[in-house]
Amino acid sequence: MSIHGIDVSEFQGNINWAQVKASGIQFAMLRAGYGSGTIDLQFRKNAEGCNREGIPCGVYWFSYAYTSEMARQEAEQCIETIEEYEISYPVCIDFEYASVRYAESLGVTVTRELAAEIVEAFCRRAEELGYFAMYYSNLDYLERYFDAFLRPRYALWYAQYAPEPETNGQAVWQYRDDGHVDGISGSVDMNIAYYDLAEVISRAGLNRLKEVRRTPEAAPEPNDVILKAR
Repeated sequence: MSIHGIDVSEFQGNINWAQVKASGIQFAMLRAGYGSGTIDLQFRKNAEGCNREGIPCGVYWFSYAYTSEMARQEAEQCIETIEEYEISYPVCIDFEYASVRYAESLGVTVTRELAAEIVEAFCRRAEELGYFAMYYSNLDYLERYFDAFLRPRYALWYAQYAPEPETNGQAVWQYRDDGHVDGISGSVDMNIAYYDLAEVISRAGLNRLKEVRRTPEAAPEPNDVILKAR
């Protein structure tokens, strides 16, 4: 199964979500915010647009945490930001190059152990608050920063701009950053979800979703499909 989606932030400006849906986009990952409680300037408009047009959406929070406690706080701020909207895709931590540079500017060296602890703390807190957690990574960070224990525990949003991904078992693949979609000015990141994440999350009773969109027989268990996929 391949479900086609995009991810957006304030950098895409005002989006015509009706046109986005008509273009065939099936889900969207929205930046909810970043750092210590800064909400993306377009998040509310984007969430409202997706909910209005019936486009399943998830969110990501760009992390500037350099301790586990900061990561937990970011997760709480993310959930507080999104709780009034229907979020049917995962809640994701985006910890990458700018995150590491920020920590280094404050004299903190981000080790493999610390990076994994930050991701674990964010995802664990998101789960404690009733949401399906995911983390974002490219191949470089999978090899250098994110300990292997994360892979069987949390869903992976994998970024690699190539004809095929060089890993497997990911829930979502971000495969290009120069896509063009009706309703969006300029380029946009393009993604493929390998599973009906909205269905899996709804069946698991997460993200405060109450409605099951298909019969139970049509959707596999989340652990079997996402976390154990290889």
